[in-house]
Amino acid sequence: MKTKITIVLLAAFFIVSCGNKGQQQQPSVIQQPDKTAVDPMASHPGKKVYEAACLACHMADGSGVPGMHPPLIESDFINGDKEALIQIVLKGMSGKVEIKGEVYNGLMPPQAHLSDNEIAAVLTYVRGSFGNKSGEITPQEVQKVRNLN
Repeated sequence: MKTKITIVLLAAFFIVSCGNKGQQQQPSVIQQPDKTAVDPMASHPGKKVYEAACLACHMADGSGVPGMHPPLIESDFINGDKEALIQIVLKGMSGKVEIKGEVYNGLMPPQAHLSDNEIAAVLTYVRGSFGNKSGEITPQEVQKVRNLN
């Protein structure tokens, strides 16, 4: 009796394991990301300014450097007061700052050598990238803050 059960089980195993030969496999039901979706900020003129002036410290993905350079991802600094943000770019920033419970103590050098157009472009780019959803900053707004100094 045990021999018959063993033979039946082996036969069933071979039938199941060989039963799909010659049949086409079903296509995967896993959805692939839509490669046609384009990041609207990918060709923004501020991206080039970011890559030249900001990327080394704040990284390509805006994640920053732990303990030194704060992230730009969904940042209150980025999404907050426009004039304060423009001041940071123009005058730089040093000392400790806490963001989302982590302390950063790096030095951001002043970027006043950038034109009003470049500062407006890079800040508009950052405010629309890295999970930020804030509006643009105009060259006139940058000029106004620059003239306050």
